[in-house]
Amino acid sequence: MRRILFSLAVFLLFQPAFAAERLQVPQLPDWKVLSTVTDKAGQATELIPAAESAETWTRRITVQAFRGVPLTVKDFLEQAVEKTAAVCESAAAGPASLGLVAGREAGSRAIACGKYKGDGRGTYVLHFAIRGADAFYVVSRMWRGAPFAVGQVPVSGDELLQWRDFADAIDLCDTADPRRPCRD
Repeated sequence: MRRILFSLAVFLLFQPAFAAERLQVPQLPDWKVLSTVTDKAGQATELIPAAESAETWTRRITVQAFRGVPLTVKDFLEQAVEKTAAVCESAAAGPASLGLVAGREAGSRAIACGKYKGDGRGTYVLHFAIRGADAFYVVSRMWRGAPFAVGQVPVSGDELLQWRDFADAIDLCDTADPRRPCRD
């Protein structure tokens, strides 16, 4: 399945200006860039469905590359749970899934916020992190909507499978390493 996704997908190349290493993220049809920020600490791009607005989005993908982050993937995923719990009236997290992408430490974790203290909405997010040679990469795919009870998953099973396929298609390549070629 992963090979098929790679051959059919058009990839968004996420390359911080300081690196030969590139995070390859599948591009989704009918999504648009909401914002892009680049500074000395790294780069971040937010995407939402084309039909949604910055104020009313229900789905969002955030792609980030951080320089100088000393965390392990496991530690990052733990901190994401702690930070979510601090701003939610009810929060829960699934277990961390740890492994490798392109020989680099990687992992993912789903985190639910039944009701965000700021606006009262619920959120459900899948964080996918990779410790690269040049940066620490995080891709987050989020649902936002009506508040929900802890233990409930507000995203359909079919959509969650799409999220997993999307995360499975993320790759890390390096223009300076012929063993890790980048796809066009």
